[in-house]
Amino acid sequence: MKCFNCGAELTSSDYCSQCQTDVSRYCRLFQTSNAYYNEGLEKARVRDLTGAVNSLRQSLKINKKNTNARNLLGLVQFEMGEVVEALSQWIISKNYEKEDNLADYYIEEVQKNPARLNAINTTIKKYNQSLFYCEQGSYDLAIIQLKKVLSTNPNLLKGHELLALLYMKTDNYARARAELKAVLDIDRTNTRTLRYLKELDEAEGKQPRRQAPREETQAGKDAIAYVSGNETIIQPVGVKDNTGLHSVINVAVGLAIGVAVMWFLIMPAQQQLKSAELNDAVAEYSDQVESKTAALASLQAEMDTLKTESEAAVQAAAESEEKLRSHEELLKAYRSFAEENMSASLEQLETIDREALTDDGKVLYDSVFAEVGEEAVKELYQTGYDAYRAKEYEKAIENLKKCYELDSEQKDALYFLARSYHGANDTANAKIYYQKVIDEMPGTRTASDAERFMAGLP
Repeated sequence: MKCFNCGAELTSSDYCSQCQTDVSRYCRLFQTSNAYYNEGLEKARVRDLTGAVNSLRQSLKINKKNTNARNLLGLVQFEMGEVVEALSQWIISKNYEKEDNLADYYIEEVQKNPARLNAINTTIKKYNQSLFYCEQGSYDLAIIQLKKVLSTNPNLLKGHELLALLYMKTDNYARARAELKAVLDIDRTNTRTLRYLKELDEAEGKQPRRQAPREETQAGKDAIAYVSGNETIIQPVGVKDNTGLHSVINVAVGLAIGVAVMWFLIMPAQQQLKSAELNDAVAEYSDQVESKTAALASLQAEMDTLKTESEAAVQAAAESEEKLRSHEELLKAYRSFAEENMSASLEQLETIDREALTDDGKVLYDSVFAEVGEEAVKELYQTGYDAYRAKEYEKAIENLKKCYELDSEQKDALYFLARSYHGANDTANAKIYYQKVIDEMPGTRTASDAERFMAGLP
């Protein structure tokens, strides 16, 4: 730990050994931040991810440069399906600690699979689209979108929670409970999910219960009593007509009545029933045709939406990749600058698209470029001049040309660039640059030499 006043290494004393500043409260703040980090680490180990996030955020409120807490927060957010937030934490961590930082490894692992990044971008847009469907009341479309989201990013907790709410809205309590259980498998003490489970239990308790089956009791030797609803029914048993003639007559009468009923009632009813069934079938077929036509139109609209989203996701992923690459190159350029390798730093700066940087990145880019420029011009001139003296004309042309492009006031670089083209037998370019020397340095001995050398060219 370093003193906030002078930067000296602190000891166990309450005062800085170099500037004698009281650092007791400063040290306690660091200790408190580390305590919250340890608490977050313990919660993450037992999959209390929500509690871990709260503890780690508290640690970063006290010490925003606690890279251990920031890296762990990124890992927890990644486990919860929040990939963009995790990458943000790791990039911030890299800015605070550039060497031996685990954030480099985490970012590299994510970047190894650009298709995965594109899929995550798409899931974020689909999740937002499902929220829009919920606002419109299109719960079925929202459920379809969320299922697609979770098939790509199964750890997205807020996706599981929203899908569970939609199932509860449509009275599909079994599926709602399954989604909430999936959240608890990832984050065992998620407060919001536990609250949803309580509401789900209350909702299931309000469902109407099935009527209990009737209970039979023995009313007596010749009867059976049973309860149906609020009524008690007594049914006699064992009563028979033992007369055979009566049985034959009853059968014959029953057959006659049955034939009459069939002829006069059942047959016309059957014909009428067939006609009604035919009409119902025609109506049902018409409804099916209309429903499928509407579904086809809806699918076409959804396909157009998905195509637009896919194109937007590809473009967004390309922009994100370009921004990330620009920041990586900026860090490399700054590292070369810190090592006083001005030429290498300048080459890296030239590969950066300044407009792709954040505001802080642009400030760093401008400051490094301003300091690197002057030193790089001197280095390029000296390298080019030495190469010209050694008759290494191609190397001389490359360095002297860059030097002159960076600073047009480098007239010596312009002259020796023309001489290098002359030495390389590139007559056309030699004439061009000799003429520039004559135009930009009139009346000087260098201009006279340029006129003499150009006159000798074929």
